[in-house]
Amino acid sequence: MPSTTRAALLQWPDLADARTKALVWIVRPGPQVLLLKRPDRRGAGEHPVTGKADAGESPAQCAAREAREETGLDGELVDLELAHHYRGKKGDFEEHAFLLRTGKDAEPQLSDEHVAYRWVSPDEARAAVRWKAHRDALDLALKVF
Repeated sequence: MPSTTRAALLQWPDLADARTKALVWIVRPGPQVLLLKRPDRRGAGEHPVTGKADAGESPAQCAAREAREETGLDGELVDLELAHHYRGKKGDFEEHAFLLRTGKDAEPQLSDEHVAYRWVSPDEARAAVRWKAHRDALDLALKVF
């Protein structure tokens, strides 16, 4: 059963070998939230930046790298101290949430992982994403933005 925890991670014996992932909400003054559109071959839909950690990479290192690779954006990375555990088609994952604060004129340069982007209001972002854990992370990101 998936869970979302704040500050301390739940220890799930059956998820002991979970792969580390990062989820990054990119927010610029307004506030405006960046949504990335995945192509159909990658599940479609709109999402924040997400990605798997490389071997030996911390969640924060993964978050910064994935944000740069997928959008070309840098900024102030904030650990939201939130982790979501889930079991997917490709195994077990522990996804750590982050906020990336960018400047007011920030514009992404998309990688081939996405086909479009848009800057939206927090309410539009909440409505667009399908996963509760992503909405929970967005709510935390907006509190500390």
